[in-house]
This record gives sequence, structure tokens and C-alpha cells, in this order.
Amino acid sequence: MVEKSFFERYCDLKSRIAPFELRTDPETVKTRAAVNILLERAYNVAAGAGVDGRFGLGSGHNVENYMRRAGDYVGALERGEYPLKGKVTEPGLAFIDHSFIKKDGRMHVFFNRGYIGYEWDTMPVQTVGHGVSDDLINWTWETPCLSVDPSEFENYQVWSPGVVEKDGTYYMYYTGVRYSCAQAICLATSQDLYNWERYEGNPIVKPGPWGPWDIGCWSDCRDSMVFIDSDGTAYMYYCTTKFGEDGKTVPAVGVSVSRNMVNWEDRGAYSFDICDFALESPYVLRHDGRYYLFYTNCGHGTAYAVSDDPISGWQSLGMLIPWTVPPECPANVPSCAEVFEFKGKWYISSCLREPGNEQYLELFELGWNSDGTVTVGKRLE
Repeated sequence: MVEKSFFERYCDLKSRIAPFELRTDPETVKTRAAVNILLERAYNVAAGAGVDGRFGLGSGHNVENYMRRAGDYVGALERGEYPLKGKVTEPGLAFIDHSFIKKDGRMHVFFNRGYIGYEWDTMPVQTVGHGVSDDLINWTWETPCLSVDPSEFENYQVWSPGVVEKDGTYYMYYTGVRYSCAQAICLATSQDLYNWERYEGNPIVKPGPWGPWDIGCWSDCRDSMVFIDSDGTAYMYYCTTKFGEDGKTVPAVGVSVSRNMVNWEDRGAYSFDICDFALESPYVLRHDGRYYLFYTNCGHGTAYAVSDDPISGWQSLGMLIPWTVPPECPANVPSCAEVFEFKGKWYISSCLREPGNEQYLELFELGWNSDGTVTVGKRLE
């Protein structure tokens, strides 16, 4: 049997996905968007397009991976299956770091609008997306709410929105990224979650002297979230690095506190022994009098810790959503966890990055145990 050429395989998949262009149901729209983008990327790479980004991160950026994934999706649709069911994204995009917030009984999500087939250092992430849902399954995709501004600190990319409400104002803490890849926490505010205004004094938070930070080179200060305690004190947690006892840098969570949501006081940083590459997307909440920290243990999966204090005393409870297959890239693990309650049920979010930068939001039921641990339940779909 004569093996088909790449162009024959490409045309075969394009012709097989074509009938699904006539369908408008959300699952088909989402799947065929992924197929078309994977095929376009395969075609361009086969024609000589480069795949190496500025920093050489990511995996799966090759013709065979793109073609295999596209072929699997087409075959599933032909069998009457929905291969991306339970995986949420704005069609055609990679859904990355995100933040949930409730308003008027509806759930809003804000997220990095990444690109299937491209890593962030190849195709910059330059807008913050916005989705709204009544049931966490069916989503309406609104106009992106924030973009890169070349005149501001974030002249390269915007990442990791974290949205919180206080006294009727919504605060979005996001990562501004300069072309040097120096990162710092910036602020925008809104009264309705749709119209956002940048704070004139951005950026508002950088690491303290306990860690390295230089505007001229890659400096870790990203993935911020803000937790407001019962006394009104706001605590900001973010991904960074700090100096270890040997002077070398280690993954860490930075902490700052505020009473007015704008001016922040540095309270240091802490690390966990189980985290050896990067400690990303920290998320903190209080439940039954204890503080819980969920975070991405890059290279391993989603981990968590507990404390009686929002700043110190964290005790690791280990991995919560481990990735049992060794990832080709440390970022290709269940990540970006947020924990929230909606209509009487608790959920935890996760975004597994597949090779080739396919990334989708998944939501799982969450149970609180009497011994202080939590249990991840079935996926919402």
C-alpha cells in the first residue's frame, strides 16, 4: 500500500471536516475550530514554518502531532461523538489561567486567550477573555475586556487575570509582561465586569528583596489572586522565586497585604519542598476556619496546603490532581486550580495543556472532608 503524502492526508481531513461546517451546535463548533487550526498549523509547519519560540518551551509542535489530533477529532465527530465534551473554551483558542466571579446569580470567567498550535512565546497572549454562564456548561463568550497597551508596563503580553469584588467595585489583578519578560502585577477596575479602567500607577506589586527582579530580563511575578478575609484585609498571592539558603533561587509564592486594594505591603514569600520547577497559579480561600492554598506544582500537577494563618504556617497536603504520565514539558500538567461554590455545589477548575498547546478548562466537583482534606469528584459535562 502506497503511503499518502502529507498533502493528500491534509486534503482528506479537510474534506471530512467540511460537512460539520453546516452544524451550529456548540460542541461541533468547538471541535471543528480546533481541527481547522491544527490542520492550518500542520500545513504551515510542513511548508517550513518555524516552531521554536523565544524560550524554547512547549512540546508537540510538529506535523505528526497536529495531524494525529485533528484526525482523532474528525473521526470522533463522524462516529457521533463529542471529543471535547466537558472541555470549555472560546472556540479556536487555548483556555489558560483564569478567574471566576459571581454576579447576579451568573458565573463570569476571565481568562488568558492563548492559541492552539502556538506557545505563548511564539504567539503572544495579548487579550483577556470573558465568558458568562448560568450552569457552568453552556457559555456565552463576550468581547475581550483588556488588551496589551504598548504605552504601559505590559508592552508584550497580559496574563492571569484575578478578579475580586469589594464595596461594589470589581478589581482585576493581572500580570503585565514586558518584552524582556519581566513580570509585575497590574490593576484594572470595573463597576459592571464589562468596562475596565487601568490604574494609572501600574504596576502595583513586584517581589521584595527576598527575590530577584530586574526589568531588563525574565523576572517571575505573575498569576496573582486576591483573597479578602472576614476583617476586610486583602491578601495577594502570586507566583515568583526567592533566594534559598544557598543563594540560588527556588520556586515560591509571594504575599502582599492591603486595606484599600491599591496600596500593597510586601509580606515575603514561602516555598514547598515538593515543588521543584515552578509554583504557579496560587489560589487561597477560607473554609471551616482554615485557610487552603491550591497551586500548580509544575511538572507534577495540582497540589494544596492548609494553615491556620493566611500568611504563614502552611502545611503541604501533597498532590491533589497529579499527572501520572511524565510530561514532555513541565507546564503540560493539570494546572490553574480555582475553588468556588456555585448554586449550592463546590467545584475545582483544572486546565491540562496537551502537547501542541491545546488547553481547555475542566470543572470537577469538590468535597470537603472532616479531616481537613478535600476530594476531587466527577467532571462536569
